Amino acid sequence: MKYWTWAELKDKVQRDLDLEGEVFINETELLGYANEAIDEVERQVHTLYEDYFLTKAVISLVDGTEEYALPTDIYAFKIRGLIFRRNTEVYSLKRIRDWHKIEEYEVLKTGTHTSIRYGWFLLNQTAGAPVVLLSPTPNVTGDFVQIWYLRNANTLAVDTDILDIPEAANYVMQYIKVRCYEKEAHPMTQKAIIDLQMEKEGTMKTLSGMVPDNETEIEADLTCYHEMS
Repeated sequence: MKYWTWAELKDKVQRDLDLEGEVFINETELLGYANEAIDEVERQVHTLYEDYFLTKAVISLVDGTEEYALPTDIYAFKIRGLIFRRNTEVYSLKRIRDWHKIEEYEVLKTGTHTSIRYGWFLLNQTAGAPVVLLSPTPNVTGDFVQIWYLRNANTLAVDTDILDIPEAANYVMQYIKVRCYEKEAHPMTQKAIIDLQMEKEGTMKTLSGMVPDNETEIEADLTCYHEMS
C-alpha cells in the first residue's frame, strides 16, 4: 500500500493536466482542492469504519483539577473510551449520561470520594476549547488516564506531508482535476466528474469492506445494560 506525499500527488496531477509552469491555477489552489477531497473522504471513513483512525493519548491528572483538554486532533469529539490505570487498578471511566450528569456532578462534589470511580462528560463552555470534565474531581496526580479517540485525517500543507488514507489517493487526484477543469471551463469537465464519481464509489467500496480480521459476527452493544446494572 503506497502512502502518497503531497509532492507526489501534486506532480502527478500537474503532469496529467499539463499544468507545469501554470499560473492560472497555482499550487496554493491545488493544495486547497486536495484538502477539500480529504475532508470528504474523512467524513465517509468515519461513517463506514470508525476505528480506521483510532488512536490514544494520555491525560495527566492533577490533584484538584476536574477539566482536561481534548487532544488537538480529535474528530468531532469522538471519544471511544477513557481508561484509568494506576498500578494494578484498572477500570473504564463511565460516561455520565446526559439526564444525570449535572445532578451527579454536584452530589459528588459535596463529600469525600476515596472509593468512588471517576466518570466523565464533555463540557463545551469556551468557544474552540471543549474539555473532558472528570467527576468526582481527581485527588491524585499522575499519568493515570488514557483517552482512546478517533482522530482527524492528516491535512496536507507541505510537500512531505502524507495522505494517510492511501485507498483514496486516486479519488483525491481526480477531485483536484475536476476542480481545475471547472476553473478553466474545460470541455472535459463533465467526463472528469463522471470519472470522479466512479473513483468515489470504488473508494467507498474498499473502505466499507475494511475490518481488522476475518470475523463477520456483529458485536452486540451492551453499554446501556452494563451501565444500568
